[in-house]
Amino acid sequence: MECEQMATPAKLTILNTRPSPMGEELQQRLIPQYSSYHFPTISNAPITLSSDVPLKQWLLDKSLAWIFVSRPTAVYFRQLLLQHDLTEFSPAGGIFAIGESTKAELQRFVCNPEIKIITPKHSNSESFLTLKELDAFQSFVQVKGKDGREVIGNALIQQGKQYYPLELYQRQLISYSHSEVCTWQQCDLVLATSIDIAKGILTNLSEQLSNDEIQLLLHKINWVVLSERIKQFLMDNMVKEQHIFICEQSDNSSIINTINLISK
Repeated sequence: MECEQMATPAKLTILNTRPSPMGEELQQRLIPQYSSYHFPTISNAPITLSSDVPLKQWLLDKSLAWIFVSRPTAVYFRQLLLQHDLTEFSPAGGIFAIGESTKAELQRFVCNPEIKIITPKHSNSESFLTLKELDAFQSFVQVKGKDGREVIGNALIQQGKQYYPLELYQRQLISYSHSEVCTWQQCDLVLATSIDIAKGILTNLSEQLSNDEIQLLLHKINWVVLSERIKQFLMDNMVKEQHIFICEQSDNSSIINTINLISK
């Protein structure tokens, strides 16, 4: 079944696919300057950890650093600490955060002012792996979602580092109805802040729209992504390079700045 023709909004129309809570925060900031639909394409569900995770041993290891790749990793890690009767995060080793929003979330429970949270210049795995501060540590715990950010683990292992993935949640695809996905055809710009989110967008399109409708949509819309990896994924799925714009930072202010530049 094809979509009914809808009137085109006068404002630039954005498909905001950021999950909670950043998606709602971004939505409030996009309106009234832009028209925006909020359709997160993934949600997170907690994973039950085995009882043999050596959390307290890791916290005492000066040669070990902690890696947080997104805001949800910090949120779920705080819940883990509380389950172990720990109200703050004071590791003997280092803390790395990808993105200012991740750092800000960590600062809510890293109470020691002497602990420095190190962030890369750009909010992506590639920029993180260039940090000179990584050389000071022999072991790394990467707090992550299930199967996410494997590029970091693979790179650290190749460098001879001890690598421990700490998977605290798993991503689940959110599926939308035909009528809901039809509203996406009004959009001029789509936000995809991870490969999983991009997969969710394309999966919903393929399940609910005809091939002709998908091709028309992909021909007209622009995409805002956070890394070359997401850009390459979209190009591998028939999105033209000239339609993809990279925002180097993952916070909502930087995303809005990128949208403002595109809309000029």
